[in-house]
Formats: sequence, structure tokens, C-alpha cells
Amino acid sequence: MKRIEAGSYYRYLSEGCKLCRRGAKLVLFVTGECPHSCFYCPISEERRGKDVIFANEREVRSADDVIAEIELMDAMGASITGGEPLIKLEKVLEFAKLFKSFDLHVHIYTSIPAKPHVVEKLAEYIDEIRFHPINLEGVERFREPIVYAKKLGMDAGIEIPALRFSEELARLVNECDAFMNLNELEFSSTNFDELIARGYEPGEFYGDVKSGEIARMYAEVVEKFHYCTALFKDKAQLRRRLIRMAFNHPDFYRVTNDGTLLCGFIEGDIEVAKKILDAEGVEYVVVEGGVETSIEFVEERSEDLKAAGLKVSIIERYPTSKRIVVESIPL
Repeated sequence: MKRIEAGSYYRYLSEGCKLCRRGAKLVLFVTGECPHSCFYCPISEERRGKDVIFANEREVRSADDVIAEIELMDAMGASITGGEPLIKLEKVLEFAKLFKSFDLHVHIYTSIPAKPHVVEKLAEYIDEIRFHPINLEGVERFREPIVYAKKLGMDAGIEIPALRFSEELARLVNECDAFMNLNELEFSSTNFDELIARGYEPGEFYGDVKSGEIARMYAEVVEKFHYCTALFKDKAQLRRRLIRMAFNHPDFYRVTNDGTLLCGFIEGDIEVAKKILDAEGVEYVVVEGGVETSIEFVEERSEDLKAAGLKVSIIERYPTSKRIVVESIPL
């Protein structure tokens, strides 16, 4: 068993998980619609039950939005999730084909024990499939699709939250030479009340306090095992993805250890700001609401910029498409 960051450990790590660990996987949320109503589902109200598509944090209206996100983060792979992706099979295949045109490793999550003809379609473009038995029930229904997916060249396994230990599920995984990804059971704003009502208890970083013990029980018997904590997803996986994005921005941005960006921000009459910046030969980016440029320039020329009727500040923001500002310091 190998221990990695933030309490996660593994005996087997699929290629999809290796790329996630590097922050190199784009997450395609292909739909919020789902035929189930799992009490532990952590999906936000913004997405739950809605026929929406997101590539990471970017809302997708066309393939160009997905391509922009691939390029922004230098993606090496993509995961397709939901909701339930397979109720939008044609969309799944369309985007998986797009990902393969960029030579990305592709994996998919599904709660549906896919029929052979569906597995065949997926196998054309998808490298790895992860099945999720709802409430850890009906486990045997997943034996055939796991075996068939592996026969067609896909890596296949089970991915579940740490709800409880299931001997039946552990046995199935081993007998099929599949992998098991066990995720720490996470509390969210949308599942908190339901989890509390069933006796789960939030511990460190919104993970259920019993998840670690459940993970140890599976680790003792499952041959291809991986336990992933909520803290790992935030401190390692997400942080590394943000850093990949941050370094794809122009050189005048400063990148923090957390993957956020520091820059100068000029608001007001954009044309006036551009005229000043162009005259000085300073690199800048026009964004919604203003202009981003180097901290050095706004510090040196803050009085001149304010005299021209402009508002000047230093901001820290995320490098994502939403450009969420963490902090703003007026000059």
C-alpha cells in the first residue's frame, strides 16, 4: 500500500486517477439529470436535475467552450460525469470523440450497468469506466459490464463513497480483476441533512468520521484498491489543476502556491486605460469590467492612472473561466 497526499493511499491507481492526481484531468459534467435520488449525492443546486453541461467551472454552450478549457489547463485527460451521463449517451460519445481528437485519456462514471451494445460504443473512445452501484445494492448487475469492458480493452472498476463496508462488492471487484476507488463520504450543502438523519457525522474537511475505518476494511481485502479523501481532492488535485491553468496566463501574472493569480487591475474608461498602456508598451489583458496588467506598472503609475479618472487596485483571483476574485487591494 502506498500513501500519498492528504491521507489518500492506494495499492492500484488507474491511469485516470494518476492524471487527476497531477491536476491534468478536465471534468466534463455532461448533465445534472439522473434517474436516481441518492441521499448522499453532493451535487450543487446549480446543477442538480438540470440539463446543463460544464467543463470544469465553465458552462458549455458549444464544443468551443470545451476546447477553450482543454487549452487553458493543458489537459492530458478528461472525466465524464453527472448526474447520470449514460442517459445522454449521444452527448457522451460526441464529447469523448472530441477528447480523443486531442489525444486525451478519457474515463466515465456511471450508475447504470450498461448493456453490451452500449459498452461497445463507449469502448470506441473511452479508456476507463467506473461503475457506481446505487446505495451499494444490486452489485451483481455490474459483473457482466465490467467483464465485457475489460474484454474490449477498457480498464474497469467500481467507484463509490464510503457509505459502509460491503463484502459482496469487495468479492465482485476481486473476482472481476477490477479496481475499487473508494471516496471519503463528503458532506455538502445539498446532502447534509440527509446524511445527519442517517447517523453520519462530519469530521475534518467535511468528510464523514467513519470513512477512514471503512476504507481500512476494504483495503484489507480488495486487491486493486484506492482511497481518496476530500482533502486530497482540494489540496492536491484541485490545486494542481489551478496551477496548470495559472501558468498558461501571460508572464505578467504572479502565480501563488495555491494556483491563484496576482495582478494589477484598472477599472473605468477602458479605452483611456488601453491608450496609456499601449503608449508605455505594457502587456495587458482586457477582461470584463477592466484591464489586467502587471503589479509593477500599477504601483509605479497609480497616481497617473487615477489622475486620468481610472480606479487602480491589486487583485488576487482564480485562473478559471469565472475569474473569481479572492482579494482586492485598492491603490
